[in-house]
Amino acid sequence: MSVASSIRSIGFGATWPFMAIFFNQDLGIPIYEVGVIFTLLSVVSIVVSILGGGLADAIGRKNTILMGSILGFVLYLSLSLMLIFKVPVTFVIAVFIISATSGALIFPAASALVADYTNYSERMKGYVIYRILSNLGWAIGPLIGSFLFNSGLDVIFLFVSVSSLVQMVVVLFTVRDRRENAYEKKPGEHFSLLVFDKYLIVFGMATFLITMVASQFSVTFPVYASIKIGIPEADLGYIYAVNGTVVVVGQYPMTMGLRRFPDISIMILGALFYSIGYFMVSFSHNLFGLMFDMLIITMGENLTSPMINTVVSKIATKGKMARYMGFIGMINSTGRALGPSIGSTFLYIFSYNGLRVWSAVDIFGLGSILIFMVFSGMVFKNSGLKDRGIINRKIDHPVN
Repeated sequence: MSVASSIRSIGFGATWPFMAIFFNQDLGIPIYEVGVIFTLLSVVSIVVSILGGGLADAIGRKNTILMGSILGFVLYLSLSLMLIFKVPVTFVIAVFIISATSGALIFPAASALVADYTNYSERMKGYVIYRILSNLGWAIGPLIGSFLFNSGLDVIFLFVSVSSLVQMVVVLFTVRDRRENAYEKKPGEHFSLLVFDKYLIVFGMATFLITMVASQFSVTFPVYASIKIGIPEADLGYIYAVNGTVVVVGQYPMTMGLRRFPDISIMILGALFYSIGYFMVSFSHNLFGLMFDMLIITMGENLTSPMINTVVSKIATKGKMARYMGFIGMINSTGRALGPSIGSTFLYIFSYNGLRVWSAVDIFGLGSILIFMVFSGMVFKNSGLKDRGIINRKIDHPVN
């Protein structure tokens, strides 16, 4: 599953650094409307993440991932053909927004699959391996995107489509479900796509705020770098390649170096790195400065991203793993939906004043730390959860 995810992320990594600039400068769409486009992209993820989690529990992880891969192939092939045949911009935007359905189906199922094959003591390492290979694509993809950029976005979209097709083939022939963890409907029980768990909701509130900070990665950061600092569009791929490289090279040693610390402490440290990294962007004036900022930001990502799924998998109840993952995917998609709009609004109202823009963004990061502290206190009072490594490293019940 990790190898399949790596293949997919190579394709998506080739597009992401250029999409906001493409809509803003090539298609002439105002920056605040670009933020709305990315908001709608995430709104689709919000809805489909819940559906994806429910499907993965009901029909299996593998079938759900295959559905998402096929959708990715069809939608990005359509985008490529639309640009070739000069279809009106409105239709291009609509298909781009709908393309979020692909990842929203895949991510809850893939995250649940990692949990299915690991116990509590192995869980963090499992997600680290999954994330390293996934982000290998984010190290390679932006460089490929920079190379293909001058050939046109239609070529890049075609590349994404092919990567989704290859992912589908890999999953089809190599991935299998663990049926003992499949959902078993009880007599008289109605299957529900939603899960309601106070621990999940409070933890989700904190991760929502972190995602608000992290989502500046897609619109606010590249637009600020291009317009305020004057970084050429083709060079943006080098900044984002730092992100993928630091994940691939640094994720495992960072996680293993901190493995004695509680999960929630690592999340708080990651929120601090995120906040510091984006604040440093205020004082950067060239490509190398932004590449260093991205290194710090990615350290925050390394600390938080695998831990989100790790914590959720430890509080999930049996038979509902993918729905818990779908719920946290919905929460994080909401953060990704609002983040670009709020970030682009900050750019607009603060007239690209770096200190004001990035200080405003950091308010969300500091807020997440406070809520993580509240969550930690809740877990401490629950004897069934506190020994799973969330607030300490002692794991008395290693088997899920």
